[in-house]
Amino acid sequence: MSERSRVAEFVSFCVETFANAKGRSGFDVFRLFEACGLVDYLDEGYEVLHTQGRGWLLSDMEDYLRVRGVID
Repeated sequence: MSERSRVAEFVSFCVETFANAKGRSGFDVFRLFEACGLVDYLDEGYEVLHTQGRGWLLSDMEDYLRVRGVID
């Protein structure tokens, strides 16, 4: 599997993790992540971020969105 494929799979995992935790659709979450730059953050930080657990990633994504005023 190529590096780009691994990163895409990771971003998809993050989107679905967040969507499941918040009861939202994956499509809506992906659009939200794209609009606020979270997809780029996950892409650029892949090397470190993909080594973290689901709970830590969810918390990190929430923090990212909170700091940017996207969620309370």
